[in-house]
Parts: sequence; C-alpha cells; structure tokens
Amino acid sequence: MIKKFKEYMDTHPKQAELLRYLVAGGLTTLLSMVIHYGLCFLLAEKDAFAGGNLIAWVVDTINKATPAQMSVASAVSWVISVLFAFWINRVMVFQVEKASAGKVATELLQFAGSRIVSFLVFEQGMMLLLKAIGVSNIVNRIIVLVFVMVFNYVASKFWIFKEKKDPAKDVQPE
Repeated sequence: MIKKFKEYMDTHPKQAELLRYLVAGGLTTLLSMVIHYGLCFLLAEKDAFAGGNLIAWVVDTINKATPAQMSVASAVSWVISVLFAFWINRVMVFQVEKASAGKVATELLQFAGSRIVSFLVFEQGMMLLLKAIGVSNIVNRIIVLVFVMVFNYVASKFWIFKEKKDPAKDVQPE
C-alpha cells in the first residue's frame, strides 16, 4: 500500500504538493498552539499543584493568563510559526533549490508580508464580516481558515516560491 501511494505521489506532482502543503500547515498549526498555550502557562499566575487532575490544573492555569500575557503569547507564537512555515514551505512543500542569502531574505519578507495580509484581510476582516451577518463562531472560524489556507497557498506558489523560467531553456533550436 505504501509503495502504491509513493508511486501515485511520484506520478501526480500537483497532488503531492497539495498533500505536503496540508501536512506543513498541520505541523505549523500544532507548533503555534503548543507555543501559545505553553507561553500562557509559563506567564500566568499559578496555584500550587495539590495533586489530583494535572490536566485540569494546566488548563486552569492557561485560562488564568491575562489579556496582556495572551497577547505576548500570540505574538511570539505568530513569529515563530511564520518562520517555521517559511522554512517548511520552502524546503518541503515547494522544494526550492538553494539560493543566495539575498533571495532567501526577499522570499522571507514576501512570505511574512503575505501572512500579514491574510491575517488582516481574512482572520480579522472576513471574521468580523461573517460575525456581523450572524454566522456562528465555529462555522465562521472554519470558513476563515479555508480562505486563509487557499490565499496562503496561492501567494506561496505563484508569488513567493514561483519557479523562475530559465531563459536558456526557452530558446528554440533553429
């Protein structure tokens, strides 16, 4: 079964790329959540653990994080997640060849810029619009996440990590 899956992926590069993108997105989301909740736990005031349910104590501690602590956790989590997402998208998803430090820096700035745009337009703007027309929070979040994922994929594939045409390959023999 694994051999058939590998053969399918080798013969269907577009589907393989999309699958790699979904895996990379899942890993980035997981990393973001671990960092965010971990920082909320570390920053929040903690009651002494008196035994009993450890998970309940950890969740209670996370929920005690103040809005300022949550903002710090979100900001740090976002920066680290964007850096991780850049690396995993560049290396694993779009399999970009080695490049100069300047080119990598340009790609990183474009990547971070596109993530800022997707945050402002979709995560904030679209979320508020859907909320204003009465879409429930759960459905709202799912719709927003789908749009963010599609926008980020398109920005990465067709702008940031776009394959550059080699002019030497475009020359037709006479």
